[in-house]
Amino acid sequence: MDIFKKAYEWALTYDFTPLEIEYASKLALKMLDDSCKMDSHDRRVFFNVYDAICDRSDINLNDDVNKMILLARNRESIYSKKEYAHIVHACRLEIIPSMLKVHMKAYKAMVRKNLGIN
Repeated sequence: MDIFKKAYEWALTYDFTPLEIEYASKLALKMLDDSCKMDSHDRRVFFNVYDAICDRSDINLNDDVNKMILLARNRESIYSKKEYAHIVHACRLEIIPSMLKVHMKAYKAMVRKNLGIN
């Protein structure tokens, strides 16, 4: 099984905490804005996790940020649709002050540990 499919399938059943869900969304926003320092492989892994979270009926992502991500995202890629790039960027700038590196690092480490990747 490839790592992208593994990431998606794992996230369909993992018991995420509310904080992990929040940071999955914040990371998706950073990746959409292309302000994330991860390489494209890791971005695809984390977007597969985010996509699975979005596809779950037991997780509510009905807030403005996630609605905007779903609208702006070209799900066939890891980037936003060009016509939404300025909205994604403005949203990310608004969200950045509430992001704590310790939580973002913990979320990324948790995903990598559960997927067996470094």
